[in-house]
Amino acid sequence: MYYRLVFLVLLVLVAGAVASWLATQPGMLQLEWLGYKLQMRTSLGVALLVILGLMLIFADRLVRGLFDLPGTMGRRLARRRAAQGHRALALGMIAVSAGEPGEARRQAARAQRLLSAPQLTDLLSAQAANLSGDSQAAGRYFSSLTRDPDTAFLGHIGLARLALEQDRNDEALAEAKTALALRPKSALAARQVLVLQAERQNWAAALPALNVVAAADDDDRESLARQRAVLNYLQARSSLPAETGFGDDQEGRNDPATPVNTHIKRTVMNQLHAALKDWPAFWPAALCIADIHLAAKEKRKAVRVLETAFRSMPHEMIAARLQDAWNSNEGTTVSRLAKLVATSGDRAHDARRIVAGVALAKGLVGEARRLIAEIPDTARDAPVWRLAAMLAESGDEPDMAAATDALRQAGDARRGHCWQCASCQLVHDSWQAHCESCAGFATLDWRRPDGLSPLVETGRQATAIPPPTEA
Repeated sequence: MYYRLVFLVLLVLVAGAVASWLATQPGMLQLEWLGYKLQMRTSLGVALLVILGLMLIFADRLVRGLFDLPGTMGRRLARRRAAQGHRALALGMIAVSAGEPGEARRQAARAQRLLSAPQLTDLLSAQAANLSGDSQAAGRYFSSLTRDPDTAFLGHIGLARLALEQDRNDEALAEAKTALALRPKSALAARQVLVLQAERQNWAAALPALNVVAAADDDDRESLARQRAVLNYLQARSSLPAETGFGDDQEGRNDPATPVNTHIKRTVMNQLHAALKDWPAFWPAALCIADIHLAAKEKRKAVRVLETAFRSMPHEMIAARLQDAWNSNEGTTVSRLAKLVATSGDRAHDARRIVAGVALAKGLVGEARRLIAEIPDTARDAPVWRLAAMLAESGDEPDMAAATDALRQAGDARRGHCWQCASCQLVHDSWQAHCESCAGFATLDWRRPDGLSPLVETGRQATAIPPPTEA
């Protein structure tokens, strides 16, 4: 505004200066035409010419404005309708977000009446119809979006979601695949393909979809790495003959499973090692690798894998496989297991408890007590206290008071490691690809259970992994 005022003042000053300069200039202007003779000062003639020019410009603008008046009124009316339509569209989106189906449908109808933008209005109408439970109307609106190349992706995504809500998984997968084909880098479509392919146990098809999600989403690397590890593990398990039983809950097997074909073994091993690389604490993959080596009479390779696994992720099944692979006497077995125990940390306490359990099972009560004594009372969990109670009851002079006190401590102590769903906190007896409660894929984690009262006693010991089963 200040710039305009300064410009106006300068313009007036310049005009005054020019007028003053013209007034001081001598000279006369004479015009003769049709017998008339007109004579005036030159400065007055210049002023009249300027005034005439301004009048011509004003007349031209006036005539143009009169002729353009209908168009101007139409454009103003169109702008007003567009503003009202966009307001209705915004209010409809807000109503959808707030979960108000009636208001959303009313605003959607108003937006369709005021706007000539079928992409936006059809999308709002589809959302409003879906919110109100009218899946048929929502399907019609989403189908209309698929006819426009600019909105086809959103239309197929919407149809896939509708099909999922109605348990039409085959149609949902087809729509999700179409959406992913339209936008190969879409994490939204890839997630739908991943979930649906995983439900069908089509691990090979789910892995490329996971790679698309991983390339688009860097915020959840840990969860994505775990899903990739699970897919590689399940794909490897599906390549193995069902009767081999690799990685199953079979302790101390005297008759190892049938060796695997060389070509299949190479592929399976690559997948299992990839699973361990993405998820180093996923001990079922290490157990399966060791079983394949044991079946091929490659005990040194199996021992190397199992010893590495026991150091980083101690588990009863890994200890059992090591006893089978070493094939040594009781004292040597316990001594070799004890050498694999880390010096400190939570995993070290778990390893001491496992080795103590093996020593107790082999009658080495003194060694078991020594290992349990190395675990401070503040670091003991419920399984350690239960084992301490068993040790108090063992030997020539059982201490029933100490056993009772240990069982009481076990009731108040933290739980031992188990498979728990990271989404719904449900504790599982064994690992599964999908959670039995929330159907989440690759959500089970080997950890101390969260969300459980210390007084809740699961009564379960960690078990080995059965063949993949679906919830």
